[in-house]
Amino acid sequence: MKKWNQRSKPYIVFLLCSCLLGIGVESMAQAAPVLSLENAVKTGLEKNYQIKILRNQELIATNNNTPGRAGMTPTLNAAGNISYAINNTQQQFFNGDSRGAPSAGTFNTRVGLEFDWVLFDGWSMYAVRDRFDAFERQSRAQTSAQIQNLAADIALAYYNIVQLERTANNLRYSLRLDRDLLDLVQRKKTIGSATGLEVLQSRSRLTADSTRLTQLEVEAARLHMAFNQLLNEPVDQAFSVDTTLNISTLLPLEELITKAKQANPMVIMTRIDRQISMLNTKEIKGNFMPQVDLVGQFNYSYLRNQVGFLLSNRNLGPTAGISIRYPILDGGIRKQNLANAKIAEENARLREEDLLDDLEVRIRTRYADYQAQLRLRNLENTNLQVALDQATLARELYRLGRITNFEVREATLQEVQAQDRLIQSWFRLKQAEVDLLNLAGMLGF
Repeated sequence: MKKWNQRSKPYIVFLLCSCLLGIGVESMAQAAPVLSLENAVKTGLEKNYQIKILRNQELIATNNNTPGRAGMTPTLNAAGNISYAINNTQQQFFNGDSRGAPSAGTFNTRVGLEFDWVLFDGWSMYAVRDRFDAFERQSRAQTSAQIQNLAADIALAYYNIVQLERTANNLRYSLRLDRDLLDLVQRKKTIGSATGLEVLQSRSRLTADSTRLTQLEVEAARLHMAFNQLLNEPVDQAFSVDTTLNISTLLPLEELITKAKQANPMVIMTRIDRQISMLNTKEIKGNFMPQVDLVGQFNYSYLRNQVGFLLSNRNLGPTAGISIRYPILDGGIRKQNLANAKIAEENARLREEDLLDDLEVRIRTRYADYQAQLRLRNLENTNLQVALDQATLARELYRLGRITNFEVREATLQEVQAQDRLIQSWFRLKQAEVDLLNLAGMLGF
């Protein structure tokens, strides 16, 4: 007996360490503040650098969306020049006189205001204005898409931690049952109703579960650090999660499809791309119309010659007029541009239809997965209840000596496995739920 106790010392030390580690990690998790999924998503969205960049891109698109950038407002420029020329001049007049001057200087200066306002350009300016408005909406849609994807990533990572925590808690429950069974076997052996083999089998099961719990706790620590990194928080920041296995109620399938075709960010961006293509076509069509500008100037000019007809000349005053331009021959470039624009418009339409078809297929497929997982979860709930009743009865029968150690361990294992299957079923159900809400553009917390 003394020799057997010496061999069992490493097992006892290992079990004590495992128990202390489990208790320490569990107490730390309980002491850490509970981070709800809603607050996690809020924090992640507020601190994500990519979203901040997209927000700034939105500001740029908003700043660009002005009538002036579309060419709808007049322009007023100040202009001026000054020059001095030196020329060897020789002039011959019709009456036979001649005049010449070596190194004759000419001084010329002009300063004034120049006004230009496009009155008509075939409505191209209106197409440009609408395109800037589309760019602004497109920028917002890009931000919305990034927000949806990040929220989905955070939700899935959060639910993964919940799954692992529930699995670890289930294993801790299994360890308590293992210890109770080991104590019972040891008492039975003391009175001669159990063998040393049964004690070793119970101890081996306890050791195996302790090892697995340690591995799960290491994995949980890694997931916590990765989650903090996803939220752009300090990786060592302690937090705990809400481990309640809640299931949300989704909209019916057809309503999800309808909602997706209206609110999915990728659909919105594809539709905006098609609108931009149509506006490009409209702008190019404007090139087939004449452009009418209202132009005006207010100038002061002064000219002084050392030789010539005039000694000096000075002008001050406004000039106004209408300018009309229409290209007559351009090598067919306008027609080529228009044809290419129509092709691009058709491609945009095809991309939109392809995306809508693909989106509907993905939603129908994922919804079928969701329904299957929902049925599986209900079955696992039933299986768990049966396994609980079976394990409770098996432990009582073993205490009374009516079944073997192997049978009670099998019943306990079935109970723990049923719990694990239920947790995994819940996680797969939440994965399908998050995917469906993300596809429908409804992932909000």
